[in-house]
Amino acid sequence: MAPVPSGPIPPFVVGFILSLAISVTARALRWLTTDGAAAAVGMGTLVFGFGGWPQAGLLVFFFATSSALTRWQAARKPHPEHAAGRTAAQVLANGAIATVLSVWGALHPSPWVPLAFAGAIAASTADTWATEIGLLAASPPRLLTTGQIVARGQSGAVTWRGTLAGCVGAAGIAELANLWIHTPLLPIWTAGTAAMLLDSLLGASVEGRQIWMTNDAVNLLAAAAGASLAAVLGTV
Repeated sequence: MAPVPSGPIPPFVVGFILSLAISVTARALRWLTTDGAAAAVGMGTLVFGFGGWPQAGLLVFFFATSSALTRWQAARKPHPEHAAGRTAAQVLANGAIATVLSVWGALHPSPWVPLAFAGAIAASTADTWATEIGLLAASPPRLLTTGQIVARGQSGAVTWRGTLAGCVGAAGIAELANLWIHTPLLPIWTAGTAAMLLDSLLGASVEGRQIWMTNDAVNLLAAAAGASLAAVLGTV
């Protein structure tokens, strides 16, 4: 019998196995719905396969911390994902931009791509941390555009506690991106923080005005803005 060839496991296989293990665990913990877990497997496989450990590590950090915060004191929070987990649409809204950038960067290497990738992750992290911590703030939230006190969970509502948490989340991604993919700190932090504020601005002003302008669409636009701003600030 001929010997079985040995060699390194292809990165896409490693990415699929790790993403499947993480997503199945997240499904069991009700961090994700079934379709959300399937979307996470696809994104994780692509990011690990094209971007390797450094980019996959940023994605895992965002997912793990954001999911833990989502489930933290979930009974006090008003949205369905706090009980059932995040759906495929929510997973893609937060991670699709970064996934596309990871693939693009492998096929068309350019100095701006790692910056944009980190900016997209920083934006999603900042927004999710701000939302989940802000929902538990003692003071009532206010609309970013008018300052009016509104119900907890309303789109566009902000609290000082949530905003500070979002800034910390963006800083965490900026620091890890600096260590793992060698991007500068300030552009990533600035992009993530600005995108978080843009998300709240869009939520307060245009979300729900058109049938397609959903919360997921706003999150996707904010991630794209974070990616774009990081690429610009990091290359000027």
